[in-house]
Amino acid sequence: MTITQRICAVRSPIDESIRAMIANRRPGHSLEAAFYLSPAVYEMDMEAIFGRHWIFVAVEPDIPEPGDYVTVEIGKQSVVLVRDDDGQVRAYHNVCRHRGARLCVTPQGSVGNLVCSYHQWTYTLNGKLAYAEHMGEGFDKSLYSLKPVRVETLSGLIFVCLAADAPEDFAAMREQVEPYLRPHQLQDCKVAAQIDIIEEGNWKLTMENSHEFHGFHTFEHAAGERK
Repeated sequence: MTITQRICAVRSPIDESIRAMIANRRPGHSLEAAFYLSPAVYEMDMEAIFGRHWIFVAVEPDIPEPGDYVTVEIGKQSVVLVRDDDGQVRAYHNVCRHRGARLCVTPQGSVGNLVCSYHQWTYTLNGKLAYAEHMGEGFDKSLYSLKPVRVETLSGLIFVCLAADAPEDFAAMREQVEPYLRPHQLQDCKVAAQIDIIEEGNWKLTMENSHEFHGFHTFEHAAGERK
């Protein structure tokens, strides 16, 4: 299913107005202003695209050792990526199952267990609830594991999908991309520095501008004329 088809499949009170804009879209032309400015379209983006597709969020060198974690924000959702004791990369909703408090509050760190600062509910690195105080004799810890998030690694790159029914196209992407990434052995590298660029604008503007090459052709032409 394509992204456009997934957008059209979303059910909400604002469906029809957005469907109409999508239907009127002219390939190769700029989108209507509402695609960048409308809060309703933004919410639809978060649900139909960021909430349902594979999103690249980190690299394996971000969490090289067991217990290392990073948190990432996808729309309104916070996700924690952690390497477990077996070296496997796991992803969970960054929410304690007790009172909904944020589990990991720092962007990056290293822990033995995942411990909520509110009531000290403690989870193992594989997401199982290990400790919960004053919950009574009938309390079943096995019912309160962290909510998992679908995660895949690809030659050192980490992708997650918030949807329970994640698209089945990841294997096809792996087949196409892995031969190019494998020689670089990204999973064995180290992160020397990190720069975060915060774009003050709609995400689609950033994507569209990054795919334009007018500047390249302009400078190439100018360079060719210099003597």
